[in-house]
Amino acid sequence: MKPLSQYAPDEIKAAVADRYSSVATSPDQKFNFPVGRKFAESVGYESTVLDGLPQGMWESFTGAGNPQTFVDARAGESALDLGCGAGLDLYLYSQRIGLNGKLYGLDLSLAMLDKASQNFSKMGVANVEWLNASADNIPLPDNSVDLVTANGIYNLSPDKDAVMREVARVLRPGGRTIFAEIVLKSELPSEVRCEINDWFRCIGGALVEQDFLSRMEANGLTNAEILWLGRNARTGHALSHSAVLRAEKRT
Repeated sequence: MKPLSQYAPDEIKAAVADRYSSVATSPDQKFNFPVGRKFAESVGYESTVLDGLPQGMWESFTGAGNPQTFVDARAGESALDLGCGAGLDLYLYSQRIGLNGKLYGLDLSLAMLDKASQNFSKMGVANVEWLNASADNIPLPDNSVDLVTANGIYNLSPDKDAVMREVARVLRPGGRTIFAEIVLKSELPSEVRCEINDWFRCIGGALVEQDFLSRMEANGLTNAEILWLGRNARTGHALSHSAVLRAEKRT
């Protein structure tokens, strides 16, 4: 396996799409990151809620944490979930947005989107559009959504500044982004970011907390802040945290 440093951005994206397609089609396979219901429950998704959902919605869950408590999705709004996976987070937001709102689920993996689409059909949610695309090139118009959410997408994106610019572009003025991500207390030693598997476990592409906030401010967002910090099965390295972050589109 070649060193991570020798991967071009498009190669990283292709590897991410391939790995998470495997999570979609073979969630019981062994991965070097947590997958499934046990992990979802460990970060705060309620078992009674999961009991009422199709197995396909939680068996492929593999986020950076749980942003649900902090995401203030409102009735009638439009919301975009970057790296929506099999649709667990997006479905829970759909219950707050209601039938008069609009949902967008974006993912690099077509297998994940197919699974999410099937899950939403089973739950009778039709006001959703699926986008098979990269988060650094969102196929939506400028100023078109009220809320952008995510659960671990920045760690998997080679060009984080481009993703932040795209988030700012598609948000309406005054709109907000609230999401879970793995961040670092300080820079990791280079030997921890050696291979592509380090990328999948949200270490290879992680940013230091203040760097993350500063980049958001530099790319069209404002009032960037960390709402919550904690640890979970995704934060294997001592310098890593699961965080929920928030920022707004400048008006």
